[in-house]
Amino acid sequence: MNSITSTPQSHTMNSINCKCRKQRKGFLMNLPSEILVEILSRLPARAVLRCKSVCKTWLEILSDPRFVSFHFAIARARPGLIVHQIEMFKNFMKLVEFEDKIYHHDIDQDSLVKFHPKWLSESPDANLVLDGSVNGLLCLRDTNYEQETVYICNPITREYVKLPAPEGVVRYQSVVTYGFGVSRVTGEYKVVRVCHEQVLDPISQACIRIPRSECQVYSLGTGSWRSINENMLNFAYGGRCRPVGLFFNGNVHWLIQDLNEDSYELISCFDLEKEAFQPFPSPFLGRQGLLLSLGVLQDRLCLCDNTSFSEISIWVMKEYGVKKSWTREFVIGKMTELIGPTLEVVYPLKVFKDGVIMVLWGDFFMMYCCNKSNLGQEVDMEQSRGPNRIEAMLHVPSLFSLKNFGLENVKNF
Repeated sequence: MNSITSTPQSHTMNSINCKCRKQRKGFLMNLPSEILVEILSRLPARAVLRCKSVCKTWLEILSDPRFVSFHFAIARARPGLIVHQIEMFKNFMKLVEFEDKIYHHDIDQDSLVKFHPKWLSESPDANLVLDGSVNGLLCLRDTNYEQETVYICNPITREYVKLPAPEGVVRYQSVVTYGFGVSRVTGEYKVVRVCHEQVLDPISQACIRIPRSECQVYSLGTGSWRSINENMLNFAYGGRCRPVGLFFNGNVHWLIQDLNEDSYELISCFDLEKEAFQPFPSPFLGRQGLLLSLGVLQDRLCLCDNTSFSEISIWVMKEYGVKKSWTREFVIGKMTELIGPTLEVVYPLKVFKDGVIMVLWGDFFMMYCCNKSNLGQEVDMEQSRGPNRIEAMLHVPSLFSLKNFGLENVKNF
C-alpha cells in the first residue's frame, strides 16, 4: 500500500499558509469601521447575510440601519430582475442579476434567491402573482377571489407579512387592481387597492358601465385599511394589460379607459403622499383599441405600444408630468415569427449599454430587441417545454427588515 509521507518542507509550507490566513483575517478585523463598511457594502445582499455570521462586530455593523441604507444606495446602480415562472409542475420566483456589457447582456442564471411563492400561503389553492417591487420589497397577491390576500416580503431576508383582508366581498365581474409604493415625503410604504363593479356588454363582454367603485389604502405598520373618497366612476382599469399599478416618482400609475369618451386611453395617477388621484397626460388621448403597457426605462416613465403588425414603439416621457415631453424614442422591428395581428401586450424591462432592450412578450417569454438592427432573440430562462407562464419586473436587492414596521406580524419562509 502506498503511503503519503510528510516532509519538513510540507510542514513549513502548511505553517506559512496557516499564518497567512490568520494575518489576512486579522487584517480585516483590524480595519477601521468606515473602511470595512465601504468594502462590505459592495457585496451582493446574500453575501452580506453570510458575513453576519463571521463575528459579533460584523453583525453589529451589518445590522446598522445606516449600513442597510448605504448598501441599498449602491445596489440601486445594478438592479436585478425578479422572475416568476409557472410551469406544469413548477411554480417559483427567482432573483437574477444582469450582465450589462457592450455586446454582452445575458442573465446570470445562478440566481441570488429562489423560492416558491406558496411558501407564504397556508392555502393549497393559492395563486400568488407579482403586484409590485419597491426598494427590495415585493408585493404579492393571491388572485383567488375567495381569499384576496396580499403579502409583502423581502426575498433576501426571507421575511414576509400577510396584510389583513380588506372590507367587502369581491363578486364576479368586479375588477380589483393593486399598486405598491413609498411616499416621497414621509417614507411610508403603502398598498393601494382599487375595486370596480362592472356592467359588461352581453355580446362582447367589454365593460360598458361602472355602477360603483372604491379605493382603499394600507400603510405598512398601521394594521388596517383606510377608505379614500375619490370619484372614479366610468374609468375602467387595466384594458388588455395586467391591471397592476406601476410605481414611479412617488406615484402609482395605471392605464385606464374613459367609458364616457369611447374608451380613450388615459393614465390614472395616484399620489401616495396626498392620497388622491390626479390627471396625468397621455400621448394617446383620442385613440382607442391600443395594446399598451406602462414601464420605466432609464429612470423615465414610458409607454410600450404593440398595436402595429410589424413593429413595437416605446414612448418615453422625458420630463415627468409634461405632456409635450412624450417622445417615440424606440421603434423595434418584430421578429419574423411575431409579425402580424396580435392580442399580446409587450412590457419593457431594461435598456442595456449597447441599446438592446429587454421586453416581456405577454406572459409567454422574454426577449432581447435591437433598436438599430431590428433583430430579436429570446432570453434563455431555462424554461421547460409545454404550458408555462412568466412574470418579470426590475428588483433591487435590499437588506431592509420588515420588523422595522413595528405592528406587523413578521414571519419567515
